Amino acid sequence: MTLFFRSEDGKFALRLGAAQVEALLGKCRSAGAFETGGIVAGCYTHNLSVAEVTEVSGPPADSRAGRTWFARGVRGAGEWLGKLWKKKQYYLGEWHFHPSAAPDPSETDIDQMREIASSSGYHCPEPLMLIVGGDSARGYRYRAFVSPRDGLHKELFACDDPFVASSALPSVDTAG
Repeated sequence: MTLFFRSEDGKFALRLGAAQVEALLGKCRSAGAFETGGIVAGCYTHNLSVAEVTEVSGPPADSRAGRTWFARGVRGAGEWLGKLWKKKQYYLGEWHFHPSAAPDPSETDIDQMREIASSSGYHCPEPLMLIVGGDSARGYRYRAFVSPRDGLHKELFACDDPFVASSALPSVDTAG
């Protein structure tokens, strides 16, 4: 299964291929009844219209989690992103899992994304947030958001992947 999300104004889009979706769900299943999360990394199409997720991290070793909360740690994240940077894949944003719950962002989630957007350390003025909700018995639901540096947090809505229909994903920007 491929996931594709686009903002109402068409300015932002996010795509996860089947392998990335399966990796994400594997991490959710492993977490059981506890929240989990990590980083999504990848690249952009040449016209910058689509963020293509190529890598999904699990929670760093110093992450903390409970049934209704998750705090992503940092141990090893810089090294992981550094290796990806050399392959021209970049930090795109964050993901996390709400077990047996709706994939709705909390105010803490939204605030975190605004902080990332305004931080020079992340080199990501428009970070994405993907939230997975549900469980393997009843199924999973997904919501995606972008937090541009201008502060207007926007939802990206699930839609058909136009590149699957046309079998022509635009080339990705791998230029440094």
